[in-house]
Amino acid sequence: MNFRTKQAVDYWLGGFLLFCLFLPVRVLGIALRRDHRISRRKGCAVIKLVGAGSLLLAMPALQAIRGRFPAGSFMLVATRNVVDFARPFGWFDEYCIIDDSTIIRLGASSLRALQIIARHCDHLIDLEVHSRLTSVFSVFTMVRNRIGFVDNIVFWRRAFYTHMTYFNVQGPVYAFYDLLSDWFDIGRLGLREFYQNFHAKVLTITLPPSVHLPPRYIVIGPGCSDLSKERELLPSEWPKIIQRRRTSESSVVILGGPLDEPLANRIVAMLGGGLVLCGHLSIEQSARVIAGAEYYYGIDSMLLHIARALGVPTVSIWGPSKPSTLMRPGVVADTVLYGQLPCSPCIHVHETPPCRGARPCIPAALAATAQVLAADPSGTSEPAVGWAIGPTDPTVRAVQVQHD
Repeated sequence: MNFRTKQAVDYWLGGFLLFCLFLPVRVLGIALRRDHRISRRKGCAVIKLVGAGSLLLAMPALQAIRGRFPAGSFMLVATRNVVDFARPFGWFDEYCIIDDSTIIRLGASSLRALQIIARHCDHLIDLEVHSRLTSVFSVFTMVRNRIGFVDNIVFWRRAFYTHMTYFNVQGPVYAFYDLLSDWFDIGRLGLREFYQNFHAKVLTITLPPSVHLPPRYIVIGPGCSDLSKERELLPSEWPKIIQRRRTSESSVVILGGPLDEPLANRIVAMLGGGLVLCGHLSIEQSARVIAGAEYYYGIDSMLLHIARALGVPTVSIWGPSKPSTLMRPGVVADTVLYGQLPCSPCIHVHETPPCRGARPCIPAALAATAQVLAADPSGTSEPAVGWAIGPTDPTVRAVQVQHD
């Protein structure tokens, strides 16, 4: 299935199932009167079907939560691309792959995951804010505590989760992920420790013998997922960005997946040289290349989040998505190009971009004055403040999580 088909299946099939389940779930919730105390912890499943970059943003909180469960009981339920990103870093004890290549395989792999979760978990965290099918999936797991996000658009989720954290699509995504830790009595997250451990792990990764990196180089990450390809720059637009900081001694290395290789080759032709490694490295090997770069240049994608987590100075270009919602401040010195138009951001706000591919936001970003987000040597940032509601009290309570 292509991405648009997956969106349609999620919207229509997920919406139909939620409509059918709404009343039974409400009635059973009242009749069964299950004990939803969060202190009872057997195992936890985390759902993140798409968006490995978002998973990285959530990992400081998820790793803290992992410590609240017995060893070996922290599970990731995700598509193969997300699992391939998480597995090398050992962030989870078990992995359940959801195969969404066809509807039949989606159903079969989901049933297998449901069986595993029902046997081994009593908690579930749904990181998919906009998916209807993951809400259906969470109900069918029949776990005792289902933790998810709600907002004014997906208010219907309140019938399907036992513990809800309020989410704002215009707010900082990383902050809402951080707030999940409060459900497990974690009031402080060790951001510095997480990033230090991540950097140390990446430095242990070895590259294929056939890959020979230049002594000095910058990295370009030009590609992104199928969600809003409008994020990508044209090959002719990259030289305008690279020439701002590149020195004559620095070579260009381009990273990405196999499908990004044609775009990368066109960029190299525009720049007059460069090393294309798209499709030749695993995700963790790409991270190792980024760790040695002088600068990282990219768009809103997983590789950008990896570069920032590794402390590599970045230059990023934004259009359909908004940097303030996805870039945790204080992590690294960033140069951000963002020409905010009235229609931006459109990702997760519209089913399809209103411009249908015209992407006027990208030229606006290229023409915008660069904004510099300074790194905070202490690694601290303002505490995340939000709102949540649990199964025993219908009132909303304030939530605050500190960082160090």
